[in-house]
Amino acid sequence: MKVVLHDRTNGLGQEVRETAHRKLTRLEHHFGRVVDAEVEFSEERKRSGLSTTVCRITLHLDGRRAPVLHARERGADAQSALDLALDRIDRQVVAFKEKVTHRKQAASPVRVPPDEARGKQRPAEPERLRLKLRPMSEAEAISELEADGQAVVVYLDEDSGEIQILVRRADGSLAVIEPVVP
Repeated sequence: MKVVLHDRTNGLGQEVRETAHRKLTRLEHHFGRVVDAEVEFSEERKRSGLSTTVCRITLHLDGRRAPVLHARERGADAQSALDLALDRIDRQVVAFKEKVTHRKQAASPVRVPPDEARGKQRPAEPERLRLKLRPMSEAEAISELEADGQAVVVYLDEDSGEIQILVRRADGSLAVIEPVVP
């Protein structure tokens, strides 16, 4: 990894330079797609006469669609500004690494079969389950849904004799689906 330091202050100590180089090369071990880094130190003067050191870090990542990561922090001296900027850029690298590695994983266990079934051919037809419906009231269906911890209960409405489907929504509320045959 190539590290370039720009000093736009009155003089940057060798210790700060070595620290910047050491910690930025550690990012390469942390995430191997870091190509190069630019570190720029500059001074900002306030109206009150106080000066602060500003550290800007720009990281270039390898890859066609890889972003360029930036961090800009201020500190009383160059070392504190560097530490703050390194913390920020490290969090950005970790977030990008998580984004890249999670994108390659299965999105949902519902859409992707388990590992042991991936090698097998999927059946041409869906599995058929036979379900004995028993007459019950809506209150009984709700209590059965709560007791089993299931997301769906299919039952016969004891008043009308029609098939009813009680569903737990994502927000926790319940809904009754009444199938209609056209």
